Amino acid sequence: MKALRMFAALALLSLAPAALACINTVGTDHSGRKFHPNWYVGTELTASMRPYKVGPNNIWVRNVIERSRKWPDFESLNDLGVVLIRQGKYARAIEHFLTVERIFPGHAQTAANLGTVLELSGHDRVALRWIRIGMQRDPNEHYRTEWLHARILEAKAAMAADPDYLKGRSITGVSFSADLVPPLPTKLPAGNDGRPVALWQLNHALSYQLSERTSFVAAPDPVVANLLMDWATLNLAGGPVENAAALYDLAVRYGAPRDALMDRRQAYVREVLAKAKNGPAPRDIKCGICQPAD
Repeated sequence: MKALRMFAALALLSLAPAALACINTVGTDHSGRKFHPNWYVGTELTASMRPYKVGPNNIWVRNVIERSRKWPDFESLNDLGVVLIRQGKYARAIEHFLTVERIFPGHAQTAANLGTVLELSGHDRVALRWIRIGMQRDPNEHYRTEWLHARILEAKAAMAADPDYLKGRSITGVSFSADLVPPLPTKLPAGNDGRPVALWQLNHALSYQLSERTSFVAAPDPVVANLLMDWATLNLAGGPVENAAALYDLAVRYGAPRDALMDRRQAYVREVLAKAKNGPAPRDIKCGICQPAD
């Protein structure tokens, strides 16, 4: 979804000026070593993860509407549908994307957008069908993270039949030990292509899908809380511990229980950061969940 990716980038640029230095951000691993994760860290990571809509006077909205009137091709009509989603006009967006599918059939973006707006309208099972169609049309859709969207919809369908379905379950399909600092999971879920994802791909999927989901879904929400708990623990085990602390806090805001284990882990993060405050300069260390350099 080109327009949604563009809008997400604009949202990130709307962060406070201090957050714009994210390219050079320093993170700390659970042993206290500093490194460059090359992405947002800590509260900078979670600052933009909040619901928002766009108004009719938004410059992006005006440009999309003008372009779709002048050149009603697939791209402009797709973007117009995204405007409707961002404005919360879900019924009109569904009708619009079904029309786009009839005029320009077979596009992965249409299927993904239909899956998104159908879910936002409460039609999770139909949404899942369209998300799967989108993955079939293009396995690279949404940077190969749509497997996680499908798992979310599968979980929501199960929750409709059993409200306690999420108790003791991970939507992502990973499990962590109850150790203070758990090891990274070795059993990983299947990605868009049906093969197990790498750890960095799991991290990327959680980052991408949660960044979009939290722009639509307000707290509390058990699905978002479940995903945030896994993402926080993943960062504790193999990423910047600053992220773990911020994501645990956001998970609590979305309804996750602040239990004794979370308290111990956040206390440990504070200890690690206090000791590392005046430590050596960042080093080129191996980050367990960071994308490998090309």
